[in-house]
Amino acid sequence: MKLRCTHNSIRIRLRKSELEQLDQGLALEETIGFPNGHSLVFQVFVSHGISELEAAFNEHLMSLKLPEARAKTWIRTEQVGMEALLPLANGEHLELLIEKDFPCKDRPDEDRSDLFAELAEKNPDHC
Repeated sequence: MKLRCTHNSIRIRLRKSELEQLDQGLALEETIGFPNGHSLVFQVFVSHGISELEAAFNEHLMSLKLPEARAKTWIRTEQVGMEALLPLANGEHLELLIEKDFPCKDRPDEDRSDLFAELAEKNPDHC
């Protein structure tokens, strides 16, 4: 799982094996440790009973919930990503984008076996 953040924007890219885990009802989780002993944990999981992507941040945990129906369609088709704009208290929005991970064009030696190379060819603007 890859995480990219900029001002009020979170982008997550997932490998084929990670989408298979989500499809099986398993949560994905990554931890980034810091020298002071604290960690940032981020997780992605499919949730029943919601219709839109949801995000939350509590203490050291960032979680992204995917609505089951949309997630299943995304996982099982050639759809590249899912996105949402979530309103913030200050009037701005948090932009969420979760995508299938494509191979990097500038890394020809990269192991592409768990990436969506076949979709990258059909969607060159997403690489």
